Amino acid sequence: MEGFDDQGVFFSDNFADDNHSAIQVNLQAIKRRFKEFLRQFHEGNFNYKYRDALKRQYNLGQYWLEVNIEDLASFDENLADKLYKQPSEHIPVFEEAAKEVADEVTAP
Repeated sequence: MEGFDDQGVFFSDNFADDNHSAIQVNLQAIKRRFKEFLRQFHEGNFNYKYRDALKRQYNLGQYWLEVNIEDLASFDENLADKLYKQPSEHIPVFEEAAKEVADEVTAP
């Protein structure tokens, strides 16, 4: 009967996958909103500030984009707040969205 008295330690993390997938779904939704901002934000009549800047910079081989947080806030205040309060999580998502939009607007 040796070993039956040893209870052992068992661990089951049943909720980790659900939480991780929920975070991924949330980040995908945030990326979609960033892409909408980059494509749709405009000043005045049909001056698409960030879409045109992405296209111009990409064609020049300069892979950067300066974004005014106030423009993002006027487009979606919650999105700007998330970027402002959690930049380490949201800047990489914004960069990925910018790369995808740049590919879209420069495609032949």
